[in-house]
Amino acid sequence: MAMLDLVSGALLADRSDPAVVLEPTADSAALSAASGDGRVVAIRFPAFGDGRGHSLAVLLRGRHGFKGEIRAVGYLIPDLAPFLLRSGFDTAEITDANDVETWKGALTRIRHLYQPGLRNPQPLRRDASRRAAEELNARLAGIESLSERIAEVRRSVEGRIVFSTSLGLDDQAILNAVAESGADIDISTLDTGRLFQEVLETVELSEIRYGLRIRLVTPEASEVEALVARDGVFGFRHSVDNRKGCCEVRKVRPLNRELAGAQGWITGIRREHSEARADVALAAWDEERGLLKVNPIADWSTRALTAYIAENNVPVNPLHARGFISIGCQPCTRAVQPGEHPRAGRWWWEHEEKKECGLHMNPRREGKAA
Repeated sequence: MAMLDLVSGALLADRSDPAVVLEPTADSAALSAASGDGRVVAIRFPAFGDGRGHSLAVLLRGRHGFKGEIRAVGYLIPDLAPFLLRSGFDTAEITDANDVETWKGALTRIRHLYQPGLRNPQPLRRDASRRAAEELNARLAGIESLSERIAEVRRSVEGRIVFSTSLGLDDQAILNAVAESGADIDISTLDTGRLFQEVLETVELSEIRYGLRIRLVTPEASEVEALVARDGVFGFRHSVDNRKGCCEVRKVRPLNRELAGAQGWITGIRREHSEARADVALAAWDEERGLLKVNPIADWSTRALTAYIAENNVPVNPLHARGFISIGCQPCTRAVQPGEHPRAGRWWWEHEEKKECGLHMNPRREGKAA
């Protein structure tokens, strides 16, 4: 069984003192500074119900690559034990040594995935994760309502779930279902720096309509500067490798940072999009990112999608009415002509059979549909 060390205040003299103690309000700069020490980082829990410490631990492990000991201090109760372990903590500092057995009992009830820590180095139990993905895929296939599918995902996945939206028709339908279900899901979009103005306007309209915040996730400025210095402002049109390099910096890396520490990832992929996506599952284990990838409308037809949008009066990007079906960055997207494939407007100067930016590479590896 994975271990979470338990220490009482009387035993602290025999342990390494924390190099730094982080408050729940610690920002990215404080996390970066703490992760560079490599020793013990303590995270304070000031009150019951304040779960920000869990997020800090996840960010230290996933985003900052911290490999040392993370210790929970402050207001802690035994019921927190499995959640501390899943978040990446190694040690819980408890005030009463008599509570140790109660804490150990809480640990024996773990039945879900957990994040890596110094004493539980395996990021996730992969075999169990694959089985969980297969079981969720089967359950989703038996649920017709999209909002119920979203609710089932939330019930089935412990920890943070990210819905990364492009604000296209597929993702707007999912956004409507997320709002309808009331599920606790982190919603974000990749702001590559080259989006259509209409996309950002759709962000604002959707936030007003649903009362949900859609966070903008941006690439690292230094990486964009290096990319443009190397390839030029429009260097992505000079070769396929250049274009994929641009997608890597502006989309793939920001998404990977966004998904760090998440247990679930919701996307708007559908089987009708392309041959490469023809057998994508409703839910599958993403081996590379170490999380459950859910495509809740994978089995929807375009007719079913448009009917849902009309029936629910879902706000849509005005570009769709101008012939833009699959919308990416402005320099890489054009309107689709009658009779063309829906993705013909993406990177139209390329002649590859399969055009992907790297966000959803080789869905076949993620599991077949039921």
